[in-house]
Amino acid sequence: MTSALALKYADERSKRLRPQGHEQYTNVRADGFEDLGKDPWLDYDALNNQEAAIKDGDRIKFLIVGAGHSGLLFAHRLIQAGFNSDEIRLVDVAGGFGGTWYWNRYPGLMCDVESYVYLPLLEETGYVPTQKYVRGLEIRNHAERIAALDQVRGLFSTKVDSQEWDEHNNEWVVNMTQNRGPDLEDHAIGVRAQFVLNAAGIFPTPKIPIIPGFSQFRSQKRVFHTSRWDYNYTGGTEADPALVNLKDKVVGIIGTGATAIQVVPIVAKWAKHLYVFQRTPSYCGPRMNRATDQKTWPDISHGKNWQLERMRNFNSFISNDPAPVDLVNDGWTDHRAFAGVVGNPKRITPDNLDSHLSDMFKLDVARSNRVRARVDDEVNDPATAEKLKPWYQGWCKRPTFHDDYYQAFNQPNVTLVDTEGKGVEECTQSGIIANGVEYNLDTLILATGFTVNALPTAPSVRMDALVIGRHKTELQEKWVSKEYGSLFGIATNQFPNHFFYGHSGTVTSANLTSIFDMTAKLTAYIISEASRRATNPEKLVVEVTKEAEEGYTAKVKERALWYSGLQACTPGYFNGEGIAVTSKVDLARMAMYSPWGGGILDYERMTEEYKDSGTLEGFEISS
Repeated sequence: MTSALALKYADERSKRLRPQGHEQYTNVRADGFEDLGKDPWLDYDALNNQEAAIKDGDRIKFLIVGAGHSGLLFAHRLIQAGFNSDEIRLVDVAGGFGGTWYWNRYPGLMCDVESYVYLPLLEETGYVPTQKYVRGLEIRNHAERIAALDQVRGLFSTKVDSQEWDEHNNEWVVNMTQNRGPDLEDHAIGVRAQFVLNAAGIFPTPKIPIIPGFSQFRSQKRVFHTSRWDYNYTGGTEADPALVNLKDKVVGIIGTGATAIQVVPIVAKWAKHLYVFQRTPSYCGPRMNRATDQKTWPDISHGKNWQLERMRNFNSFISNDPAPVDLVNDGWTDHRAFAGVVGNPKRITPDNLDSHLSDMFKLDVARSNRVRARVDDEVNDPATAEKLKPWYQGWCKRPTFHDDYYQAFNQPNVTLVDTEGKGVEECTQSGIIANGVEYNLDTLILATGFTVNALPTAPSVRMDALVIGRHKTELQEKWVSKEYGSLFGIATNQFPNHFFYGHSGTVTSANLTSIFDMTAKLTAYIISEASRRATNPEKLVVEVTKEAEEGYTAKVKERALWYSGLQACTPGYFNGEGIAVTSKVDLARMAMYSPWGGGILDYERMTEEYKDSGTLEGFEISS
């Protein structure tokens, strides 16, 4: 281990530690901030004039909560398993299909994972992405293409308030509220569903930093979150981001993560002046996007299950379990130390923990040095370049990729305000104070990301809805109790006919689409096989046994030491904002909530073997 570099990382981490942890943020659903979360894209007239996909009093076989990639894949795999699309309904607080890609429409938005592995169901739809990394509009259009292919319908602008298991009728009672626009009262909808599949994803709600004086500032100036981009204010459109209205505006952006990396070069092109407020810089490698070559596309899309194999190939490299040939060949597959957050088949025990941490550190050094050298190559001012260099292990935060980000800081109208890890101090009526200096602004853009439902240090599946299972057990209470457990991270005892992607007990990847599809296939298998065995499928009840979830969760804990490197990371959502876990009790709880430490391909192998066995071991079936 390079001791000087390790000490530098530790020093930079200490500057950013906050005792508040997640409490340093709130979100757009909190009192007083709801206006920052309003849907700017929804056509309420169209919503209210079309036939509702779900009506009050309906009974539905499959109610899927979430209409992004996870929800669409749940639906597709159920249909593939033999169920009818008429039996499936999706519900989402958004105004349409797409999930994250419905909300995010900011200028410069692109996928940072290769579209050939990220866009779901390319083989099934026959769609050819226009570029190696496609823009957000194309991703949202593809979500709508999948919905049309499968003929699934969604109920939109609708929040699920509660899900309660009816012991007598063996079905879920689901209460929802639809927002029909500012001129109409909200509409209450109650339905019954045989199965509920929660597919809300892991980035459900925009978060905003808690800054003293923030309310007084935004009472005077324009403030918006990147996921609710205000093109009426900035000018331009998602398809043509010519932000002409910013030519006489001084703009501030808080955040230097994956979103800001894409926004900054566009805003810098149009704003009178741009201040970028940075607490922690991101690793930013080159993207090198290019149009899809129609001549070579047949080579990429050759053979049955070509996309599945390419997904596996991608996942093998980021988990440092590489295949013989790198099919994707980009910055992600060059980043094998990302295994620190996605897992690897190597079993880590207390005896080999120190060598594991040392090996991971060494694995990361060469790539991290290359990115820091890139900053020096592209940023003209040495002082600015030094501030843009990240000093932490490469698995601590999601890396970014862009060809123009660093060069934006060479423009005379762009100023980097590095806060040395402290963050901005307060807001005034005129601007933001950072490092004791007030920066007067006309508008503030929050590139501060989302609340996260997937933390290796905390229970996942944090649902906004109240979920009540057998014996009036609340799901959230179970998550935070010693009774926590799941089977494969997709189902839990006392909550029959209830499935989800929960991260804890499953796996994660830079390509979440591949993980969503694994869990969707597994869920569809369990329900279809149970239905095949049932004497009365309409009364089918499928529930994980307590013994099965305890046994599986014990296996998860056995592999949790793989993630020990996250404890030394600079704060971020990968490690619960850096909150230290030291007591044996807390360490045991953290292990219980861990993803599958064996990594992506090991989890897929395990679940594929389970399906191939033709059994439903671990589930109690009744009808």
